[in-house]
Amino acid sequence: MSHSEAFVDSSVFVGLHLGDPRAKELVKKAIARGYTLVTNPVVFSETVYKVMFTLSIQDGLKGTYDLKKHLGEYTFVYERVKSAFEELGEAGFLKIAPITENTIELASQIGKNFNLLPNDSLIVATCKELEIGLILTFDSDFKRVPFLKIFEG
Repeated sequence: MSHSEAFVDSSVFVGLHLGDPRAKELVKKAIARGYTLVTNPVVFSETVYKVMFTLSIQDGLKGTYDLKKHLGEYTFVYERVKSAFEELGEAGFLKIAPITENTIELASQIGKNFNLLPNDSLIVATCKELEIGLILTFDSDFKRVPFLKIFEG
């Protein structure tokens, strides 16, 4: 098991992009303790969507349908999240793990075994595949996974 790596869930990245001080503190503590942060493309997608959605609601839009009608106003979020991932990667703090055929196979079992939504099962499968036992998250669903410990800071 990799004791030097910790997976970062979208809930933390969303918090970083929306100014949640808890997210910033959690990431700072993990880096200070010497962890290399790991994430996957699912987290990129979730982060972009959740930030877009939150900003659109703050702007008075009424949900997904409204967001789709005004999507051009929020596509800047793609670059913002990509740049943040790149900056962390270039500094040596973040690695992006691929989704492989094996990840999908594991995710199918994990989703059923631990009653997880599809994206969460892909995240857990990535952790299992890479032998990562620690996750930075604000999502309590990961508590159901016995081989993952939530990083408390």
